[in-house]
Formats: sequence, C-alpha cells, structure tokens
Amino acid sequence: MSVRPRRAGTVLLGVLLAVASALVSAAPAQAIYLGHDADFGKYRFMVSMRLAGTPDNPRCGGTLIEPDIFMTAAHCIVGVPQGGIVAVVGADIPDWAAAPKIGTLGHAIGRHYDPAANNRDDIALVRLATPQAGPTVRLAKAEPRVGEHVVIAGFGCTNIPVPPTCVTRPDVLQETGQKVLTDGEGCGPEIFQNPPAFGPTTICTVGIDDNSTVVPGDSGGPLLIRDRCGGFRQAGVLSLGSDSPDPLVAGYTSIPVESRWIRDTIKKLRAG
Repeated sequence: MSVRPRRAGTVLLGVLLAVASALVSAAPAQAIYLGHDADFGKYRFMVSMRLAGTPDNPRCGGTLIEPDIFMTAAHCIVGVPQGGIVAVVGADIPDWAAAPKIGTLGHAIGRHYDPAANNRDDIALVRLATPQAGPTVRLAKAEPRVGEHVVIAGFGCTNIPVPPTCVTRPDVLQETGQKVLTDGEGCGPEIFQNPPAFGPTTICTVGIDDNSTVVPGDSGGPLLIRDRCGGFRQAGVLSLGSDSPDPLVAGYTSIPVESRWIRDTIKKLRAG
C-alpha cells in the first residue's frame, strides 16, 4: 500500500462504538479482540473512566494528557452531570480494587458532537479534582499516514465484537497493532452504518496481520504512534466500531484536527 495523506479518502458513513444515549446507565467498558498482554509500564497514562454512582464498574477508557486532565470520547459522558465521573488513573486491572477513584470537577464534550447526526467531534476532556503525579501521554501534531502502523490498547472484553456481547474479560491491559486506512477503504457504509461518520475528524484502522480490533465499550481509548525514543504519541480517541465482522475496522477521532479545541477547553475547564 502506498503512503499518502489519509484525507484522500471519501467521507462515508459509520456507527458509534458503544454509543451512549443521554441515559447514564450505559453498558460497561469492553476491550481489544485478538490483542495481547501489554507491558503496563509503557501505559501509565491509561485511565479507566467510571460513573460516580457506580465507581467499581468501568465504563470507558481514557488517557491522562495533563496532570489534572484526561481525554475520552464524548459518547462516554454525554448526559452525565458535571462532577458525575470518577477515574482510576495509571493502574492495571489487577490493581483496580485498591486503586483510588479520583473525583472530577467538570467535563466538556466536542463542540459539534451530536450522536443523532454523526460522530463529528466525538471527544471529551475531564478535569480531575486531584492532579496526578504519574506520566502523561504526548499528543501527536500530525495524523498517521495511510499504511502507517499504529497501536491501540484497552482494558475490557476480548471476545469477538460482532455481535457486541461481553463474554470474556482479560486479566491485564490488552494491546494490538493496526494500520491506517483511507476514509474510502475503512469508513464505508458497509462497515459503519448508524449514525453517519464524519470523515474529516475520523481516522480509520484495521488489524495489521490479523482481525484484531476494538469491541463496543472500549470507547475513549487511545490510537498511539510510536516515537523514536520508544514511547508513544496519541493521535486518536476511539469513537467507532465495525458493524461487520469482515473486515473489523475501528474509527478514531483525530487529535491533530481537534488540537485547538483541546487547548481552549483545558483553559476553560481550569477557569470554571
């Protein structure tokens, strides 16, 4: 596959991964299918997002991008009242029971996010009540190019995602490799069906050598680019999951596209 800008593809349709309605009782988080155990030392920026009313039940993934700010998907928190979120930060699954649940001061969702229309701006920021000392993940300034290999990670269920029923949960964080597709290759209506995807803010990926992918509920987790120092830069936030078992494609909200909103929203959350 030749390497070219992802935007060469056509804007087509999609479906939100584990889309949350305004109801707060959405399904708990699920995770990577055909992934493998991750070295959690490389993922200390991972966040497990929960509702304040059910703090022991994981809802979505997320990433710590500032000591007091974590990032997730808008559909994970739409309809949740301000302060209605808690988070487990920098802890793998075996440590969740003892890990503190960090309260939050407020959150904001993407400016144009409307799940009744499409997945445009399916991104959210949450301000923690207590800044964290652990590592944060750096944000990518440019999208990965078509054909580039990237990494995805998640905490929850590992069974095949179609149909989206949780059967098996892992003992530790799971990761797997993906490659980037054009919008035309990865975001067609045969893959994502309801509601429409918004191509200009979505990065599509598929398993490199297998059918590995995300499962409904793994929402808010990161699309990661490896840097030359062995670390990661985050390029996307999980928004979409495939409706079709062949191929199993994932869609991520583009962080480079959302960079200005991210900067402005961090300031607003800290001010308010």
